[in-house]
Amino acid sequence: MSYEFKFPDIGEGLTEGKILEFKVEPGAEVEAGDILAIVETDKVVAEIASPRSGVVVRFGSAVGDRIGVGETLAFIDAADGADDGSGAATGAVASNGGHEFQALVGTLDAAPNSLPASDELDAPAGAAEPAETEADGAPEDGARAANDGSRSRDDAGAAEPLVTPAARRLARDLGVDLARVTPDTAGGRIQREDVERAAAGAPAAAPPRAGRSDFAFPLIDDPLVTPSHLPLGQTVELTILRKTIAHTMESSRKIPTATIFDTGVVDDLVELRAKVNHGRDVRVSFQPFFMKALATALRRYPVLNAHFNPMSEELTVFKDINIGVAVNTEAGLMLPVIHNVENKTIRQIDTEMKDMVERAKGRQISIKDLRGGTFSLTNFGPFGGMFASPMIYPPQVAIIGAGRIHQAPTVVDGVVRAAWVLPVSLAFDHRVVDGVPAAEFASYFLELLRGPQELFVSM
Repeated sequence: MSYEFKFPDIGEGLTEGKILEFKVEPGAEVEAGDILAIVETDKVVAEIASPRSGVVVRFGSAVGDRIGVGETLAFIDAADGADDGSGAATGAVASNGGHEFQALVGTLDAAPNSLPASDELDAPAGAAEPAETEADGAPEDGARAANDGSRSRDDAGAAEPLVTPAARRLARDLGVDLARVTPDTAGGRIQREDVERAAAGAPAAAPPRAGRSDFAFPLIDDPLVTPSHLPLGQTVELTILRKTIAHTMESSRKIPTATIFDTGVVDDLVELRAKVNHGRDVRVSFQPFFMKALATALRRYPVLNAHFNPMSEELTVFKDINIGVAVNTEAGLMLPVIHNVENKTIRQIDTEMKDMVERAKGRQISIKDLRGGTFSLTNFGPFGGMFASPMIYPPQVAIIGAGRIHQAPTVVDGVVRAAWVLPVSLAFDHRVVDGVPAAEFASYFLELLRGPQELFVSM
């Protein structure tokens, strides 16, 4: 019985992907959860897992092809004794553990304060016909528990929790019984970290809220991904990632943007950071200080912590403060998000940010880290810039750029002295934000950094 596996919708707004590699050859036997292909989407490189066990008859596309959602990826003959399809697993994307992915650029983010109780994607069983296809809709939890082909069964017929392919392979290598592993996700899949913890004999961590996804996307070497690898004297097609960035920049340019430039003396901030880092191997950067000050300033001026939908002409102002941090990678600009900055300490923000930056540069960023930004920060100062005209990331309504902290002659109480100066550039959507609150916001932000001791006592 041949099963037609169609390229699944692995995220909101996704319409296509580019096939970078097939992990098996036609005629190969695969188990449910084994990786069939590596596909590049907007911002991530995803592993596409087989939804069932069997023999790969053929692929519907070739390496290098664009494949649209719903187009045939592979035909799989069911293994002897395998489910006839009435209990087919979803064409789960191994790289996101079955979780919903919202494209990092080019789409409107879901409201951070109104996320669904679960972000897990569920696809129904295919019809029990000779040539099966994925259908629309999602099964009820009970049906999913009974039919999910990515769960293995023992002789008694009991089902294991959902397991990512990477975790399954690691468990096989370490000899870990998956039936005894508790996923560190409310109703979610077993991840590599769960298997490693089980192998070490450590207790399972308390499950977070449903919808968490910790899967890291693998780094795939695509010769057209990095600018340093672009062939000279030739015309090449942009990668999906680069095309998406281009489209987002076009959308951003359509926003009637105004930019305010200002500077502030930050001697106390420089001194405080030096004290914080004294005698420590891991040094805290200036960026988490900026983010903590932004959280306080956005509390006073919440109109900048918002999304604007020009189609419905609606402004959504958020309670949570989720700041996207612009990260320059060889593959292109990425914007991982630090969530709930207002509730985190300086060191927590710094640790989380450095981890995200490292994973973003390796294209190993987790899906949940790319979602829900309400305001953005771009710190171009370390690269030598003073002022800039940052481009707003729609549907957000503002972004602030931090320039190079430098010493400059400054008049203080009528006396000229050398002082540490921070230049900032605040770009805002003039359709929904007026100049006065924007200027006051920028001024207040600098004021907080001018005397940060009281502000950052929680660090």
